[in-house]
Amino acid sequence: MIARTAERIPTGPSWCHEPKFDGFRALAFPAADGTVHLQSRQVRSLTTAFPEIAAAVARQCPGAVLDGELVCWRNGRLDFPGLQRRLGGGTASPVGYVVFDVLAVGPLDLRRKSYAARRERLTRLLAGARLPLALVPMTNDPEVALTWLTEHSAAGIEGVVSKHAEHTYSTRQRWRKVRTRLSGEAVVGGVIGPVRAPKALVLGLPDQRGRLRVVGQTLPLPRAARDELSVLLRPTDDHPWPETLHPRFGSSSPLHYTRVRPEVVVELDVDTARDQGRWRHPTGYRRVRLDLRREDLAVLPEA
Repeated sequence: MIARTAERIPTGPSWCHEPKFDGFRALAFPAADGTVHLQSRQVRSLTTAFPEIAAAVARQCPGAVLDGELVCWRNGRLDFPGLQRRLGGGTASPVGYVVFDVLAVGPLDLRRKSYAARRERLTRLLAGARLPLALVPMTNDPEVALTWLTEHSAAGIEGVVSKHAEHTYSTRQRWRKVRTRLSGEAVVGGVIGPVRAPKALVLGLPDQRGRLRVVGQTLPLPRAARDELSVLLRPTDDHPWPETLHPRFGSSSPLHYTRVRPEVVVELDVDTARDQGRWRHPTGYRRVRLDLRREDLAVLPEA
């Protein structure tokens, strides 16, 4: 079941809303020997990286197939890099599994049941759950959902997922996901495509030592933005970045781009998914900020 991006939270008595946590989507399902396997949406095994979660599901919800989010908590907010370190064999702060759906319990297949029926079964299943398992909060009040969307991004809530009470667990009846949107500024350090007709921007921010670091890239630019930026950006070989950049999160290919003088500041439409100040998802271009200089930008936190 995949969530379709939406611009606003749907309203109406049949819509149910859950906070979207900044973590790894994971399916938990039992094996014949009584153990539990964890699997990502890309069908990658997560069991070895998160053995305490697999053990907790086997112990507290034997025989159940669960859908949820793996999360890591550190310094008062959700810590996505901590989850990534686990995948690399490293250690992290305590992790949890926030469960938002149940697909089966023993031989009983629940995927054809409505969301309302599955939620009621999941609530009973996790009534006595203990950490690291937790039931995701749910509300029918769009005002409460709006509060999650606008007032809890600092803790790592990155949006709201809305589900129709009568929908089954089906690829034809998708959930709706609204991301928390914020504004941000960065300097343009490079472009994808020619400088005179840039397709997207490669963005930078200064670190504590004043060095310019890559922090993300934009979505494809609209025509008006391409025209505006083409007269402001200047290519250069005197640049702190290499000619080819490491791939961004979610991609395996190196990023080929054209370096430009890092002096033009732009305002961006961003979400809350960040790693030490770096945007994990492509940002939306808003406008040029000719009133700002590189020295006016926020400084990246220490690694």
